[in-house]
Amino acid sequence: MEDIKKNELKGVMDKTFSQEEIENRLKEQIKAASNNRDKMSKRKTTQTKMPINKKNKFSFNNLNFNSLLLILVSVLAILIFVTIYLFNQDKKDLVKPNKTDEEKSYFNKLYNSKNYDTFKCYSFKNGKISLPIKECKENLDKFLDKNKTANRFEVVPLISENDSIIYNDIEKNLSDKTKEQKEKIKEYLNIGLSSERILESVWYIKKTLGESTIVTSSQYYVKSDNEKEKGVIIRAYH
Repeated sequence: MEDIKKNELKGVMDKTFSQEEIENRLKEQIKAASNNRDKMSKRKTTQTKMPINKKNKFSFNNLNFNSLLLILVSVLAILIFVTIYLFNQDKKDLVKPNKTDEEKSYFNKLYNSKNYDTFKCYSFKNGKISLPIKECKENLDKFLDKNKTANRFEVVPLISENDSIIYNDIEKNLSDKTKEQKEKIKEYLNIGLSSERILESVWYIKKTLGESTIVTSSQYYVKSDNEKEKGVIIRAYH
């Protein structure tokens, strides 16, 4: 009798909790737990990335027109001076300091000479970089032909208050800037305009006399007291 009850109880247990069902339930629980971990991991990743995206978006919006303008003007000035430097690379062997006495003498003659002829063109249009044809180019051609044997040429830009038309065009966008910041922006624009006038003059001199002509530029621009006078000063050193 007791054996019969044990067998019946075992049959009921086998039907209710078979080995296969137990394994299937364990697999389902493991799978559910794994899915929950994946969801939690994705949620944490999204929460971590959101502030970074917002920060990047905020920084991009803060890059306003004025900041971009200052960067562009600065890069432009650097590129122009580098271009002028490269123009003169083919003459690098002529100005090697600390070599022979003959080379030192030539260097002093090239860069320290007080003997020079001067050409002035003050008829540039406001904010423009091209040499005026009637007012300047004809006389400049005569000046270059007269001084074609010069050791080198130097270009000095002349800026007047009337050249501020570029600044005046953007001044309305600078209402949130201080007076010092506005003056700095104006100065950057003058430097950029000066560099362009130098580059234009260097190109014309080399075009007229040849690529081997040594042309240097000043590290400054001259501010004209007369608002109607703006352009370039070209010196031929002998």
